[in-house]
Amino acid sequence: MFYNGEVDYAELKIQVGETLQLQTRDGEDSRRLQVKLVGYMPGASLLVTTPTVGGKTMIMREGQPFVVRMLSGKRIVGFTTTILRSCARPFPYLHLAYPQEVEQITVRQAERVRVKLFASLSNPNPEFPSAKPRSATIVDISTSGALMVAAEQLGAVGDAVTVRCALKIGGKEKLLSLPALIRSIYSGQNEEYGGGCYYHGLEFAATDEQDVFALHGFVYEQIVRAHSE
Repeated sequence: MFYNGEVDYAELKIQVGETLQLQTRDGEDSRRLQVKLVGYMPGASLLVTTPTVGGKTMIMREGQPFVVRMLSGKRIVGFTTTILRSCARPFPYLHLAYPQEVEQITVRQAERVRVKLFASLSNPNPEFPSAKPRSATIVDISTSGALMVAAEQLGAVGDAVTVRCALKIGGKEKLLSLPALIRSIYSGQNEEYGGGCYYHGLEFAATDEQDVFALHGFVYEQIVRAHSE
């Protein structure tokens, strides 16, 4: 869905304090930089914190173009912008050009995408002892949960577990550690596991903002890619 022409702030529907991702458009750097929205003037500019790396404020040049992405409720919002002004006082912040066109995708919370992600699962349940996390494969994933397959049963329904996996987002890998609950378990067949295996339905209980953002970003990237093929 697109809004063309001047975008009304009521349509943009973002709130002060929300996290935005900035990614350069000029090929200098492919990193996604995290900033916070601190204010706005509809039709004029968005005010965001200046990104930092290693605790140090980055030097940002005026006129530098960016792609901005953010999560707002069940939407992923994206638009292009440039830096209008870089300010140092009373704290480091940027004026970004107000978007003229906004793209947004609304995703159902339970919408799943098929993947093949190598992962591990840790379970403190003493009935499933293990000296180290057990390997498994995530075969589908959503923003709220995942289906994981393993050669053995990794827990019982209701167990609180931790899932670790690496997601590739915007060409960069991010290692996630996601708390989850096992909601279902059933046996099945999978060629990669030599026939018999166990499927585990997981419900994520992540609270870390960066992990939640990365999870949503990964799922939405897969959905966008699937819709564009």
